[in-house]
Amino acid sequence: MNSYITNANVHYWLMMNWNMYFANLGGVDAGKEYDSNDGKDAFWTEHYSQALMNAREVQRLTAGNNYLINKNSIARIWQVYLFSQLTDLFGDIPYSQALQGATGLNFTPAYDRQQNIYPALINELKQATAAMDPTQALFPTNVDPIYQGNITKWTNFANSLRLRLAMRMSVVDPNKAQQEIANLQPATFISTNPENAIFRYNGEIRNPLYDLIQSGQSGGRTYPSKFLIDKLKSTNDPRIIVFAQVTTESIIIGIPDYDGVPNLVPSNSSIWGNYNTDASDVSKIGTWFLKQDAPGVLMSAAEVNFLKAEAALNGWWSGNAQQLYEDGVTASIQSYTSSGITAGQITNYVASLPSVNQENIITQKWISFAFQNGYEAYAEYRRTGFPVYTDYSGNPINTNVFPNRLTYPPTEGNLNSVNYNAALANQGADVAGTKVWWDGN
Repeated sequence: MNSYITNANVHYWLMMNWNMYFANLGGVDAGKEYDSNDGKDAFWTEHYSQALMNAREVQRLTAGNNYLINKNSIARIWQVYLFSQLTDLFGDIPYSQALQGATGLNFTPAYDRQQNIYPALINELKQATAAMDPTQALFPTNVDPIYQGNITKWTNFANSLRLRLAMRMSVVDPNKAQQEIANLQPATFISTNPENAIFRYNGEIRNPLYDLIQSGQSGGRTYPSKFLIDKLKSTNDPRIIVFAQVTTESIIIGIPDYDGVPNLVPSNSSIWGNYNTDASDVSKIGTWFLKQDAPGVLMSAAEVNFLKAEAALNGWWSGNAQQLYEDGVTASIQSYTSSGITAGQITNYVASLPSVNQENIITQKWISFAFQNGYEAYAEYRRTGFPVYTDYSGNPINTNVFPNRLTYPPTEGNLNSVNYNAALANQGADVAGTKVWWDGN
C-alpha cells in the first residue's frame, strides 16, 4: 500500500490533483500544473524491492508444496495487482526478468513490452485461481489484511482484476479484450460491498489522507476541486455530503452550501481575489475520508459493475448495460456506510441518471474513485478521455500537456542503462508525454 510519504507524493499530490479531485487554494505555478515529484521514484522502488520481492518470496517458500497451494496462489494474485499498477503508470517495465536479484543475481533485468505484460498478467491470474484448493491450508485471518484468508473472495478479486485488465486493452486490442471478457462470462466476481478488496487502515497503520490533512502537512491548502463539487451539485448527487463539508460561510448565513476550489489557476491570477484567505467560502474534504481507519479501496463492486456495463455496451457481455451502470452507481453510494444518505435518495438519484453510454459510465466510475483510487481514475481518463476535464473558465484542459505516464527513476538510467535505453527505443522517450501501449485517448 506504499509508505505514507509515497502515498502523499504520488496518490494525493499527483493523482488526486491531475484527476480534478483536489485543488490547491491559492493556485499553482504557471507552467507547473502537472509537475511530478520524487515520490514516483519511491513508488517504483517500494514496489520492486519491498512489496513484489515479498510476494515472490512467499511463492518461493511455498513452491511445489500442494498443502500450501492457496498461499502460493494468493501471492501470485497480489503480485499481478502490483505489477499492473507499475505498468499502468510507467509503461514498459522489468517483468519476466524482475525480482531475480536474490536467487539469480540478475540486478539488471530487461524491460518487457506492455503489450506482452498484459497477457502474461491475465494468464497468471487464470493459473492462480485454477490452482486454488479449499481443502488445503489457508492464511490465518489475522495475517491477511484484505480477505482474512478467504480464498473465495481472493478468487473473485482475481477475476475482477482480469476484467479490469481486459477492458484496459479495449481500444488498442479490442479482439483480445473481447476474447478475455468472453472467457470470464461464467466466472464469479466482487459483487457486493462486503466483498470489496480493501486495506483496513487502523490506529497502527493509519489512512494516509487522515495524516496528510489532520496533521496539517498539506499546508492547509488542499480542498475538493470546483470541478468535482460542480459535477455533484449539477446532478443533485447525494454523495456530496460524503465528499465535502458545507462551507463555514454558508453555515454562518444560514444557507448551507458546497463550493470547491478551481483547478489549474495560476497563483498570480486575479481570480483568487474572489476567495477568502481563511477558506471560509470553500468546502473541506468530507469527514468520511478523514478518519484514521477509512478503508483503502483496491477494487469494488461498483467498479466491477461499471466494467461489465461498458463491456455490455460493446456487445461483449451478456448483461444489460443500463442495469449494470445503475447497479454500479447504487453500489458506490451504498459503500459509504453511515453517511446519512437514505434509500429514497439513492432511488431518486439512480432514476435520474442519463441513459447509459461510455462517457456516463466512466464519469460515474470517476466519481466512485474520488479520494480513494486516483490510480484507476488516471488510467481510465487516459484510456477513454472521460470525464472531460475543464479549467476554471469551463474550457477543456490542454491534453497536450497532461502527463501520459510517470518517468522512470534516474537510477534505471544509471544502473540498468542498457535495458533502460532499449525500453526507450521501443516505447519512446522517457518523458511524461509518451503514451503507454493501451492509451487510446
